[in-house]
Amino acid sequence: MFKTLKLLAASAAIGLAGGVSPVLAQNSMPAAGGGLGNSISAAEVSAMLAEFSIATELRANPAGGAPTMVASIPGGAKFLVGFFECADAAKPAGCKQIMISTAMSSGGVAFDELNAFNGQSSVTTVVYEPTNQILIFGRNIFMPGGVGRENFKLQVSLFLGDMQNYVTARRSTAKSVSFMESPKLKSKITSITAPAETDAPRVAIGYDRATEIELAIANSFDVDFAVTADE
Repeated sequence: MFKTLKLLAASAAIGLAGGVSPVLAQNSMPAAGGGLGNSISAAEVSAMLAEFSIATELRANPAGGAPTMVASIPGGAKFLVGFFECADAAKPAGCKQIMISTAMSSGGVAFDELNAFNGQSSVTTVVYEPTNQILIFGRNIFMPGGVGRENFKLQVSLFLGDMQNYVTARRSTAKSVSFMESPKLKSKITSITAPAETDAPRVAIGYDRATEIELAIANSFDVDFAVTADE
């Protein structure tokens, strides 16, 4: 079970982290007890995920741009963190948007179930990627306007809570997770292949979806997304 995360009141002072350039540090995610940040770095995300006992690894982007972070949960599940609109894409740092996502097999899942998930989840949206027959679950977090450290952690915990609810429901139905099946029922669910109306990144992060396929395979076993965090 998740422990309740306490939101901290905004503070005017944001400390400069060592090793971060002044330009990036001005709007960087504040330390615990600080105010609101208008950008975020991979190092800051990694530190916050460590508070959930989640291990992280940065992987280079074959298409260029910011690396993608692969996060591994003690319960065996994995998810991705993508970084966008970064002042320094190599680190990455000074990023205005991140996307948290994970993937699972679409085998044995009907579109009605996906629509139900989208209607009941706290912060997460699932889309069907038909080429590789996988489901991609995602959550965007936009930093402009200011996001506090505890609010950021809360959004991550809600995403993981949505995923834990999904895998728990799948276990109870004992349905197949074979990669040979696809959702069969028509519905209003968004297709990942639909034309993009904006330049905003879609739920999928991987250049060729290889990382998402890797996650889908890993998450198709008996895994848990549940974590706890220190208050």
